[in-house]
Amino acid sequence: MQIEMAWRDERINVLALSGFLGGLHVEPQLFVCKKNPIMHRGPFLLDPRRGRSRFRLSALGILAQERTADASYPLSYVAKVTSYLRIPVRYDVFAGLCSEGWFSLWDPSAGLSYFDGLTEGYLALMDVSRIDGEVPGMILEHGRTGANFVYYLEPAFSARHMHPVQKKDLYEQRITDLRSYLAEHGWLLGESEPTDSEESCGESLF
Repeated sequence: MQIEMAWRDERINVLALSGFLGGLHVEPQLFVCKKNPIMHRGPFLLDPRRGRSRFRLSALGILAQERTADASYPLSYVAKVTSYLRIPVRYDVFAGLCSEGWFSLWDPSAGLSYFDGLTEGYLALMDVSRIDGEVPGMILEHGRTGANFVYYLEPAFSARHMHPVQKKDLYEQRITDLRSYLAEHGWLLGESEPTDSEESCGESLF
């Protein structure tokens, strides 16, 4: 499989998506927050943002951040965006997601801070796999100099084997449960899928 792009996000998000949390028994995170959908589906190489989180973590998130502070995260995890769930930006939405374990490493205020000024936002559902070997850091260097959270690898990287972080049936069941949870509370406002067009996202990481 050809990996042409990287997805840079908060370090704790990338580690949570990958199940790379210093031995903490937490199910891999299913999504990250995004202000707008992007058209690309992936696969994206997951690239953790340098430095500590800009948003408030839960007690569990603080522990995870401390346990992984000195850990070397391998550039071996890739994600495909399967869908975008549109949600209202309200405290009770994020309080529910955090307390029910869907977004357990974050404090509810983190979602409000990220979506500051918006009334709606998106949960980008991500299906994560590990590849054999590690992508050379040098092919990320140019993309990392930009502000956008999605950028092209130079050159692209070819991966032979991908090993899902979660088994397919478990992943699909958890996604179904998440949709049901949001719908039951009236928080699922819509859903859209990437279209794999050549359009790019201009949302800044910073």
